[in-house]
Amino acid sequence: MSKKIFSKSKISFFVVIAVILLLIFFNFKGWLGIPKNIIYQASSPFLKSFQWLSSKTVAGVKIFTSIKDLMVENSNLKQENQKLWQENSDLKEVARENQDLRQRLALGQIQGRTFILSKIIGFNPQLGQFFLIDKGKSDGVSEGLAVVTADNFLIGKVVEVEQYNAKVLLISDSDSMVNAITQDSRVSGIVKGTTGLGLDMEMIPINKEIKTGETVLTSGRNDNFPAGLIIGKISDVILKETDIFQKAAIQPAANFSELESVFVIK
Repeated sequence: MSKKIFSKSKISFFVVIAVILLLIFFNFKGWLGIPKNIIYQASSPFLKSFQWLSSKTVAGVKIFTSIKDLMVENSNLKQENQKLWQENSDLKEVARENQDLRQRLALGQIQGRTFILSKIIGFNPQLGQFFLIDKGKSDGVSEGLAVVTADNFLIGKVVEVEQYNAKVLLISDSDSMVNAITQDSRVSGIVKGTTGLGLDMEMIPINKEIKTGETVLTSGRNDNFPAGLIIGKISDVILKETDIFQKAAIQPAANFSELESVFVIK
């Protein structure tokens, strides 16, 4: 049985060798040109399809790679843009603080006093005439200190102090009282808060003449406020014959609802 298999294998080998030799001979003689053309033409559509599919696959891979690279680049640009946005915002805030400081310094220093720049971190007029600032005991803030704007407009005074923040009572609060004086006529009185964000100057002697448009300043008497801070201007004089004192309505110098930063006078 094994001899028959070996014999068939030898025959197959010689047949294959013979076919190869014949193909080489026919090709040398040029007799395989027509069969080769027939085979090429028959397989040409398949070869073209394979070539087209291969080119599209390569192009798809390139497009996918390009999209991936663009996504990475876009992510990097977005992160860089956010970083620049943050840096630009920080620079604007620093510039605004520097502007407030320059404005404050341009008005000159008050003898024996220093100023602590503070940001307002909480304010809701509906809950009360006060706001919170981001400076406290650790910054040297204490109760009773006056609070002003960069223009020396009086805002209020510190009433409660924590380690890193403090509560400021506005001069427009009904519990606030400030000793004041009119700048031109030098008439003294007491400024108190009214309903809303208004101010009144009370306890003005009946025989003293005051005028609308006059600036009202802190007098520096009997309180912790230095003299010369601007409170506002007289908008109306209220005089009744039956009263022993006259009263004046005051337009506050500062717009309390638009404040962002203030100075505590230490």
